[in-house]
Formats: sequence, C-alpha cells, structure tokens
Amino acid sequence: MYTHNSYSTRDFFIKKDSTLPEIKYEIDYFTMQKYNITSDMLENCAVTFSMIDDKGLYRIANSEAKLEITKEKPDYPNETIYTLAYHFKRKDTKKAGIYNGELCIDFLGNNCGKIKFPIDGYINIIISDSVTKTDVI
Repeated sequence: MYTHNSYSTRDFFIKKDSTLPEIKYEIDYFTMQKYNITSDMLENCAVTFSMIDDKGLYRIANSEAKLEITKEKPDYPNETIYTLAYHFKRKDTKKAGIYNGELCIDFLGNNCGKIKFPIDGYINIIISDSVTKTDVI
C-alpha cells in the first residue's frame, strides 16, 4: 500500500480538473551513460506515462508522452539532454488524491528494450482539490 509522509523533489502538484503544468522528468548525460542509452536509441522510441492510485489500480495506463530534446551536445556533463513530458487531460485529474507515476521509454528497432523513470521508485503525484472549474466555449 502506498503511503505518503512528506514532500520530496519527486513530488508533483496539480489541481483537480487541471491540464497544466506538464509532468517532466529530465535525463542527463550521466544517466544516459549509466544505462547505456544513446541518442540514436532515443531517435527510435516510444514514450508513455502511467499513474497508479493507492489501491494499485491504473488511473492512466501507457498514455502517450513525449521526448523533448533540450541540448544535443551539452557543454557540461551534468546538463539535461532530454526531457520526458506528459500533458495531463482533464479526465486524468478529475479525482483528487495521491498517486504514483512513471514515465517509460520503449526502444524500438535494433535496440529493443524498456526503461522506466524514475529508476528507483515513482513520482509522487498530488492532485489537490480546486475551488474553480472552467470550460472554454
């Protein structure tokens, strides 16, 4: 069972019925080296996002996410090279609560494989109640 005691750097906050901000996870040069990820591998991949509730049920399962190129050749080794991002839909945030989230890269072609971020756990997603709800007409 998932329990949440305090906030950490892996906490992501969004209001109920919101679509912004996007959830993002940065991949730097050291991470790429450590897990043998090359730029060529990232040219042929699929990125997905999943979010699980406190009962272990998927609220979002393998929904399309995106890979953003931050810098192709960083000046410093610890600079972010790529960012994984997911843009929430209103239906994703219709229920307030605390969830576990992860982003997954599926490598296609000659480099078949899968890696999930964060490697050592989940992103804590906190959907808080909101006093407003707007619809664009």
